[in-house]
Amino acid sequence: MPTPLTIAYSENYLKWLLGAGDGSHPTNPIRAKIATEMLVKRLGDQVRVVEPAWTAATREAVESIHDPSYVSAVVDDGRSSEWTGLKTELGETALLMFEGTKVLVEQMIAGDTTVGFNPQGAKHHAQYAHGEGFCVFNDMAWAAIELKKAGLKPLYIDWDVHAGNGVQDLLGDTDIPTLSIHRYRIYPAHSDVWDPKRPGGGNYEYHNPESHWYNWCLEGGGGDKDLAWAMEGVTKKVDEYQPNIILLATGADGHKHDRWGMKYTRKGFKASAAVVAELADKYCHGRVLIGGAGGYVPTTTTPRVWADVVEAIYSRNAR
Repeated sequence: MPTPLTIAYSENYLKWLLGAGDGSHPTNPIRAKIATEMLVKRLGDQVRVVEPAWTAATREAVESIHDPSYVSAVVDDGRSSEWTGLKTELGETALLMFEGTKVLVEQMIAGDTTVGFNPQGAKHHAQYAHGEGFCVFNDMAWAAIELKKAGLKPLYIDWDVHAGNGVQDLLGDTDIPTLSIHRYRIYPAHSDVWDPKRPGGGNYEYHNPESHWYNWCLEGGGGDKDLAWAMEGVTKKVDEYQPNIILLATGADGHKHDRWGMKYTRKGFKASAAVVAELADKYCHGRVLIGGAGGYVPTTTTPRVWADVVEAIYSRNAR
């Protein structure tokens, strides 16, 4: 029998109130709770929800991917560019969300989980010594390195309006491939994820095979056909690398109802998820680690897209 879909979720995720801390920030964590509830309702006893609890080992893992002085500022002092004032409870929540991914990684290495989902995972912009883009601790970069240490061959895929620049930067000195699909000429403009010298207009590829990073840069306003074009390129790279585990940041902010100017639909996201599921079945024994990444319609579109993607990937594995 297939292993259950494992979701790392804690009610304490709801404390992730960035900015002024009044719930008005666009990353309202209610999206994680709703996505989890949707998947439990859809899949029933095929879902196993595990509640992460951070420990000293969590902090040690975070410090293996980030500057320890930066970690201390966030956790001990409660200081971050992502919120107002000094809030140690948010530093602890950042550790907790990282621990959610850590728990899934440990279960996947042990063979207890094949498809794992952390709805508050994939903090893909976080850099070595600072947070950015609503991301504080980079769980996916850590996960990729940890999985490689365990003898696996990971590959990272990211679809989000904003490029997975933090993961690309943190894995730049490894041979772990990072594949990102995103809109160009918006944030992040400071990382090497789209070509600033290229005039606007049209979709293009921006790759560095020597550093094992690959970017599919989409023009604003693109829809499902553009996403499918990029996924064709992703498929070729996966076929080339033949990983045995896939990490996926499934941003929902490219949906036509979000604010960032792309026109993807739920059908387009499901089609992309089906491609990942097929590749995971072909090369990875179905193993996929999924994080929620971006999405700014927290009570409707974002959790639905996340649930659609996770269900599509898990259901193929469970056949």
